Amino acid sequence: MTQKDLTKTRSPVLRIIEFIDEIVAGSSSKRRENVTIVFSYICMLACIGVLWHAYSDRDFSFLITLAGGAQTLAFFLLMHKMKSRKSAAGISSKSLQMYVLVLLFRLNSTLVKNGYLPVDSTGDWAYQACDITSLMLVFQALFYVHKRYKNTYQDQHDTLPIWNVVLPLMLLAAVLHGDLNHNWYFDTVWTTSMYLDTIAMLPQLWMLVQKGGAVEALTSHYVALIFFSRFLQFSFWYTGFPELAPEDGGFNKMGWLLCGCHGLQMAFSGDFMYHYFHWSACGVKTCQGQLPAGGMVLPAVATEV
Repeated sequence: MTQKDLTKTRSPVLRIIEFIDEIVAGSSSKRRENVTIVFSYICMLACIGVLWHAYSDRDFSFLITLAGGAQTLAFFLLMHKMKSRKSAAGISSKSLQMYVLVLLFRLNSTLVKNGYLPVDSTGDWAYQACDITSLMLVFQALFYVHKRYKNTYQDQHDTLPIWNVVLPLMLLAAVLHGDLNHNWYFDTVWTTSMYLDTIAMLPQLWMLVQKGGAVEALTSHYVALIFFSRFLQFSFWYTGFPELAPEDGGFNKMGWLLCGCHGLQMAFSGDFMYHYFHWSACGVKTCQGQLPAGGMVLPAVATEV
């Protein structure tokens, strides 16, 4: 690949044109893959539109339901990526395992209590439906990783010892948690879910670092949508920060706890997004790099495709 070709591939406009061209005139497998992506986004937008007009109060509380929809789409596209390419390369099983715990703990609270749900009618069923669907998709993705496409799973890169912090975070949630459910158990399990959600993306980011910056297209959709979902969740709790303050005017422990954790979730995903676009500037599928002081890999040498 010449330097001129590298320069051309840096243009986002050309990338969009190539994406459309693959739909119109590309190979049948690539066309189906791209059409599925486009159709998935259209379906999500249609469902969100119906929920917005028919079930929501059309205020900021709808943000958390929208976040659930983006999360579900993220896991669907991740599963579709593995199924269409018959490969689990680049997918972190440990990250998926963390999301199983996140969703199980959260549903344990939201299916029974309404303290952390949207205040409109989407909190009656739509938000929980998103989490249940996400959980089924994650289980399916784990089946692909460890059974159907286990020969392609790169376990040599999925090495972050994330399970070492699960029990400490559960113990932390038992003593430092919110009180919106007005029940120690349900507040604890929801807070455990939030703590685990804060670290759930780290194995995937670590794996991408270990691979030297190789980011496949649908993996980027997955991480971008997770980032978008966490951004919406942070916006929801940040907007509701004053309402979380105690009535006596004391320290807003709830507000700082929820905004802090969701801010970290957004920051971890945003860190990947920054480096993803930085890697994309190479204009190739793989950028070999080295670990800087900050810990994330930076592109150094572009490998010719």
